[in-house]
Amino acid sequence: MNESDWIERAQSAEAKLATMQESMKSAVERVKQFKTNFGIREKSDGTIIIDFEKFARNLGVTGALELRKVIDEIYNISGEPGKKPHIKVANG
Repeated sequence: MNESDWIERAQSAEAKLATMQESMKSAVERVKQFKTNFGIREKSDGTIIIDFEKFARNLGVTGALELRKVIDEIYNISGEPGKKPHIKVANG
């Protein structure tokens, strides 16, 4: 390879790097916005803190009901909404 080939290759690599950096920056901003919208914060040790009120509000009614259904199924919760929940605990 001659010098002009190396220069062209370096310029191409620099252009690809710049494109990837912009793409990465955009993706990081989208994740930050998502976290903000749903009240999710991450501590420096990786622990996640959720503002459940903000999270539920931003899920909307349909999303909140779907989440409730999933939670009820996972934790075996039964009973009417607004009433004292009944939780079935397995021996184990």
